Amino acid sequence: MKTFMLEVNPNPTYTALAEPSVKTEDFCQVLLHNDDHNAADYVVDCLMRVFGHKTPLAIKIMLEAHENGKSIAEVEGESRAKRHRDQLQSCGLSSTVEKI
Repeated sequence: MKTFMLEVNPNPTYTALAEPSVKTEDFCQVLLHNDDHNAADYVVDCLMRVFGHKTPLAIKIMLEAHENGKSIAEVEGESRAKRHRDQLQSCGLSSTVEKI
């Protein structure tokens, strides 16, 4: 049977890991803006279709936009936020994206 001696370095050195090559995406908020020409039920339906929100959340977002002029519809990565903004705009809704 062989025995092995393990020698421990009392002053180990550490090498920093390289930065990841994939840049993480910025988070953005998709804003829904109030308008005077879309019916409330249509706005709720669009929010449900675009984001998959349940009815109570879609109603809350719509009412907040109506009462305050704008509402955060979703917080997500920048590419998804821009795609969802475009989908809301294609429904005739006023929407913008802001980095957070």
